[in-house]
Amino acid sequence: MWTVLSTLLLLWAIVIASESTVDFIRSVAKSSSLELLIIRYDYCPDSWLPELYAFNSLTVVLQSARSAQPQHEEFSRALHVVCLPGNGLHEEELLLQALATSLENRRNEKCLLYLANRLANPAAMDQMLRRCYELKMLNVVGLMAVDVQRFYYRYHPYPEFRVERRTLQASHIFEALFPNMQGEPLIVMPDQWHPRSVVYVDRCTGKKVLAGSVGRFARTLVWKLNATLEYAQTVIPGRFLNANTLRDLVKRLPIDLPVSVSHVEQMPNSSYPFELTHMCLMIPVANEIPVRDIYRHLSSVGNVCIALVIVYAYGLTLSCQRRLHEREVYLVDFLLNDRALRGVLGQSFQLTNQESGSTSKCIYLMLGIVGLNISCIFGAALETMLAQPPKQFQARSIADVRRARLPLVVMEEDLDSVADLQLPVLTVNASEYIRLRDEGNTSYVYLATRLHWTLFENQQKHFSRELFIYSKDACLWSLALLTFELPQHSWFEAPINKLILEARASGIYQYWVGMHHYDMSVAGVASLRDLSLQQIQRETHETGSSLRLIDLQWVWLAYGALTLLAVLLFILETGWQQLQAFALCSDLVYC
Repeated sequence: MWTVLSTLLLLWAIVIASESTVDFIRSVAKSSSLELLIIRYDYCPDSWLPELYAFNSLTVVLQSARSAQPQHEEFSRALHVVCLPGNGLHEEELLLQALATSLENRRNEKCLLYLANRLANPAAMDQMLRRCYELKMLNVVGLMAVDVQRFYYRYHPYPEFRVERRTLQASHIFEALFPNMQGEPLIVMPDQWHPRSVVYVDRCTGKKVLAGSVGRFARTLVWKLNATLEYAQTVIPGRFLNANTLRDLVKRLPIDLPVSVSHVEQMPNSSYPFELTHMCLMIPVANEIPVRDIYRHLSSVGNVCIALVIVYAYGLTLSCQRRLHEREVYLVDFLLNDRALRGVLGQSFQLTNQESGSTSKCIYLMLGIVGLNISCIFGAALETMLAQPPKQFQARSIADVRRARLPLVVMEEDLDSVADLQLPVLTVNASEYIRLRDEGNTSYVYLATRLHWTLFENQQKHFSRELFIYSKDACLWSLALLTFELPQHSWFEAPINKLILEARASGIYQYWVGMHHYDMSVAGVASLRDLSLQQIQRETHETGSSLRLIDLQWVWLAYGALTLLAVLLFILETGWQQLQAFALCSDLVYC
């Protein structure tokens, strides 16, 4: 009789425990706003399934406890329930390792461990939670069949690992998005790419200060986590790190947060976009044309053709007027009318008695007015161009840069990104790249984001003249999402993502961006000098400030060519007359 009664009481306790566990699972899913439940069901009580399936708002997926297949990407966030036998630590460790493998890039998802053995003790739960701590699984709570109606277990990683037993009626089952680190260090590694990340030593305190928009974000994260900012041992103020070097350091050193954002299209361990920008070419402003080319521009084909049309028009008019007065007209009077040419050039000539009529005077008056206008226009254009020479061809697109043969300065890690541009490339390291760009070397083209260009544009407003333009017609990415590349299985991903959303929604991100120039000035890395003066001095040294003999190169070439043409015509004319005279003498002798 007592045996039967004991058996019935045991079965009744098991049923009550099962119902209590299912209710707890439902409450956890509801409080976490989760609609997907993934159960590793090998060691779970059989009475769970009917009740879980009866809950229509919860989707249930069953898996084997030993399955290590990664979770499908199309799955939304889920609550993972893992039932463990609770018989031996080795078996539980294998099952936990399989769970961690299936959550390879999603170890921040919420998990519930259930020890099915009613003989298990709290020490077994401590071992399971410690193993989860070692596997970087933070959002884990545990249940034991022996006290499932009363308590659940979870661990705290800070200031040191400890397991807490809490009643089922506790309000917050999982840790908040910003866990309290109890003053423990958060190790950061800044790449020191200005202006986002700036590290300098405070002169008053002698301590390192992390500034810039990304640096201020890291400091805010430290404050939200109640942590202590600690730099990696390899941080040296002023030493730049490229993305590949920083990734290697993160793999080798215990770094919690790389203070760096980069454009990565597919990265499993990346955060929400911290900065939305576009990445285009920073192209040098076109130089002024040399002084010697000004005369060539004024003597362009169009201008010469207009002058010839005017000369021939007046030559034809004068020839027709001469013909009307029954005087002889020759072809040379039309082709090389010296009076029309002199009038267009503004030179004087003498009128004969035969050309003193009113018609001739009107023609010559009009010719004088045209010559005066041409002389004034040419003189005004020449003085204007000498005072403010026109620009050379200004490149604005990638095709224009290719045509101008301007080399693009890139780092080795960016070679794949610019390979399709078909531009001449100069490969340098990070320090040399920043030196060339910050010094305003206009011999090259640079890649720049909108943030860096805004800073440089405000800086060059105080220059004597602009050095670069930022062309949106020469963009590599019209929309680039810059994110944090986090260490693998980082449990700071959720706090970082939440802080990014809060910073952008509250406008504090814009405040951080607005403090870039201040941060760089305090750090002593902002250039307050006029970078354009170096280029002006270099051009003045090359071209000089006054007119030189070489500046009249095209004038002398035109003068020499026309003089040579005149001499050749004179020789041809003299030779032709000699031939005619010789032919005449031959005819006389023959006669």
